[in-house]
Amino acid sequence: MSGDAEVWRPPAAETPRRARVVASTGRGAADRLARTPEGQGRAGVDHASQRRRYRNGMAIKRDMSLGWWQRNVLRSRRFWVVTVMTLIYGGLVWMVYRNIGDSLIAEVAAVTEEAYGTPTKLTWPQLNEAFITVSKPALITLGVYVVALIAFDRLRPTTWSMKWLALGWGGAVAIFVSLHVNTWAGELMKADGPVDAATSARAAIYSAPFVEEAAKATVLFWLAVWMRRRIAAMHQMVTLAALSALGFAFCENIVYYVRTYMYAVSIYQTDADAELSSLVLLRGVLTSFGHPLFTTFTALGLIVALSNRSKFVRVLAPAAGYLMACFGHMAFNGFATVGASSIVMAVVGWGAVLALTIYSVLRYVTQVRTIKVRLTEFVHMGWLEPSDPVEFSKFFGRWRMALCALLRGPRTLAATLHMQRVLTELAYLRGAELRGLVDAMAIERERELVIQADQARSKAVCRTKGVPVIPETWGPWIKAQMSKAKAWRMRRRQGTGQQLPPPVGVPVAAGAWAPPRP
Repeated sequence: MSGDAEVWRPPAAETPRRARVVASTGRGAADRLARTPEGQGRAGVDHASQRRRYRNGMAIKRDMSLGWWQRNVLRSRRFWVVTVMTLIYGGLVWMVYRNIGDSLIAEVAAVTEEAYGTPTKLTWPQLNEAFITVSKPALITLGVYVVALIAFDRLRPTTWSMKWLALGWGGAVAIFVSLHVNTWAGELMKADGPVDAATSARAAIYSAPFVEEAAKATVLFWLAVWMRRRIAAMHQMVTLAALSALGFAFCENIVYYVRTYMYAVSIYQTDADAELSSLVLLRGVLTSFGHPLFTTFTALGLIVALSNRSKFVRVLAPAAGYLMACFGHMAFNGFATVGASSIVMAVVGWGAVLALTIYSVLRYVTQVRTIKVRLTEFVHMGWLEPSDPVEFSKFFGRWRMALCALLRGPRTLAATLHMQRVLTELAYLRGAELRGLVDAMAIERERELVIQADQARSKAVCRTKGVPVIPETWGPWIKAQMSKAKAWRMRRRQGTGQQLPPPVGVPVAAGAWAPPRP
């Protein structure tokens, strides 16, 4: 640890207060860290310090001696991971697109040849037009859910790179793996004989749930390993799981939509738009909860494992969540296969979503209270202002501070959002310290976060009481703009020849003024 680490530890007079807080948790981890000898945590940018930060899941300290390009691009692990994965996503989506198109061309040709004697050969321009047509309703469903999840993930939001990795994984990697594995499993489950109508039903019930849930949830485990301390709350893991499932559902909906659309046009000769609208109502509205809900079960098990010290729980909780997701998915596919009522399935499914939403709200309340308690401990240490725990633990108060900062300029907004993120991370880091999930490096990271909060405090909106949403300086400006608008309306009336009101005041004497002669 750096030489001035003792300055940032609790003073001797405050040590009993910290000990009482530790005693209330039953862990004693923070008390042991406070007595950690010098040298256990290093604040430099050398390999050993950065390695220890990475092992604790903390942010890597940037070397400010390097230029912006080197810090944020050339030596940024996140930049290169996102870039490489985006290229992989694009390649896999192209392969899935070609596979689905070739399969659909072969299916339509085989069915029409058997039914009418002459095969109907689809062309790629026709398929591309169909893909564009069916992508619009699928994009609407995806957009509505993504906006809802962004609003849901606001207490300590995950980064945009994490959101993109989860969404792209579900829409590219998971759909690619599921397409090939489910096809292979369906062939293994096929009964003897030239035709087996139950092959797809068997694959949908016994193979697809396990394959698809594993494919969608794999990215959650990768992100938990890569940025495990960034994922510190239930709503963060649920957001990532739902985004992965939404990417998968988006591509799967396009596959179902385009097959139904082309079958209606080429084989059954029915109203393709009506068939598409019916399927969109079923898959895009009534049962759109399916994939996000099931993958959320795995996410709940994984967040329990991340917040627990027991190795038994860390192994058992994700496995239990995964099995719960598979069984729920299996039951959904089973009822859909036997022709159960879509209304009944929708009512049950949305009821489960409502229960999960209520549970999320309760967890929000608990997390807000935890943030207040943890920040209060730093107030006792003398590191934060006494009003910080109350102001930055209000969920709607944080929104109000952000709105006030938005109306005061981009710099104020950036400082306010940065301070909210810093203090929230500080509270969660303190909680991980009390549970013994991090080592002495937490003290150095806490020091950095407190310094960042102090630097942002001068420009940020740090309270809600006494701070009007609309800045006081806007009053004269608004009046000036209203006066300008009134003068503009008067000039407009003069230009259009409208009758103006008679002049007021003392009349000018005759002969005092005369217009110039032309």
